[in-house]
Amino acid sequence: MKDRQQSKAEAVGLIGVQFEDGMNIDGMLSSLADILAKDGKRVSGLIQIRGQAEDNCKCREMHLRDLMTGEQHLISEKRGPEAQGCHLDWQAMANLAEILEKQISYATDLLIVNRFGRAESEGRGFRSAIENAMSLGIPAIIALREQYRPEWEAFHGGLAETCRPNLPEMLAVARSQVDSGVPELKLGKIISKQTAPNENRPRNRSLLQ
Repeated sequence: MKDRQQSKAEAVGLIGVQFEDGMNIDGMLSSLADILAKDGKRVSGLIQIRGQAEDNCKCREMHLRDLMTGEQHLISEKRGPEAQGCHLDWQAMANLAEILEKQISYATDLLIVNRFGRAESEGRGFRSAIENAMSLGIPAIIALREQYRPEWEAFHGGLAETCRPNLPEMLAVARSQVDSGVPELKLGKIISKQTAPNENRPRNRSLLQ
């Protein structure tokens, strides 16, 4: 059974990178994307960039860098020094998720998503973009924390590989996936796009549906 799940994971090309607090996972993902781009690969995705904390607020500005365009998008709100809890701009996140999902095409070589977190666990965030990549046969590298591992495993149902948060290992896995590809899935998607308009295509809410 384990061998069968492994073969499915290799075919799907979904890689989870579990990291711990204090690790510079965003720096590793950014370096990974830059190296692959220099190799001539088309990399889509969003990677978090944190700014400096302001004097009157303990929170730092957060941006997401679009790996395809290089643009940086602000995803945090200034809520003042007394604010409690998350200061993410959820509307900005939703807008970026929609842009990313539309950006992905069969010409994309790799998708990198900086987090599978709370929103993705609830069926929101970048979950649809990940599903879109899978339906096109595009490999995806997703970072996640330990606390979201149960939701991540429920999402992929044994179809994902695990990679350590180590740049050389992540690069080796990414290159292996990009070079091997999943041509039969890409071909099937191209044919389906030619025979039916996108807006009529049912959207999966899970990889297993």
